[in-house]
Amino acid sequence: MSRVIPKEQLTAYQRWELAAFEDTASADGRRHPAPADPDLADDGSKVVLPTAQEVEELHQAAWREGYDLGQEEGRKAGFEAGLRDGEDQVRLLRALVETLEAGRLRQDEEVAREVLALALTVAQQVVRKAIQIKPDLVLGAIREALLSLPVLNGHHKIVAHPDHVELVREWLAQEHGHLSWKVVSDPQLEPGGFRLESTHSEMDGSLRTRWREITECLGVDDDSWLS
Repeated sequence: MSRVIPKEQLTAYQRWELAAFEDTASADGRRHPAPADPDLADDGSKVVLPTAQEVEELHQAAWREGYDLGQEEGRKAGFEAGLRDGEDQVRLLRALVETLEAGRLRQDEEVAREVLALALTVAQQVVRKAIQIKPDLVLGAIREALLSLPVLNGHHKIVAHPDHVELVREWLAQEHGHLSWKVVSDPQLEPGGFRLESTHSEMDGSLRTRWREITECLGVDDDSWLS
């Protein structure tokens, strides 16, 4: 059984230990509650602080989360930048293809013009050679010209190269002997060329003029003719 020790018999240690469990009193004699334990929550439960390892783990988890988020944003930004760059490259390639295509078309047109010019030059030589070999070719051209005239009656003249005058006269007498046409020579005309003259009109059947009509039909502005 415990013995009750009077207060005046307590030692200083005992009094201090006892006072530690009692409410403290201020100098004015009023009692104040003992200070709260910092390790206790407001509800009286024990507050458990994280350890250093737990703090480090939280730090690592936060770092990884931030890294993953930054990496995802970086991938997204890189994808968008790559997409824009790809679109720019496509536009450049499309412009290059269009330029090459335009150049190819121009080159094709130039080649076509050169081929046509060569063909016309060869044709000129063939025509001249053919007239030399077969002079009566001029008669076909004169016949077509006469058919285009509104009337054949009247005073008309057929002007031809001196080498073809007799040939034209014979043909005219055989096919149009009833006409009072004359055949005259003009040394300025090329062999194969002719002119139809009347009081009110004139038709140029020279090789140069007929050649120009042919080239115009072909869409070529070529007035050249071998002299």
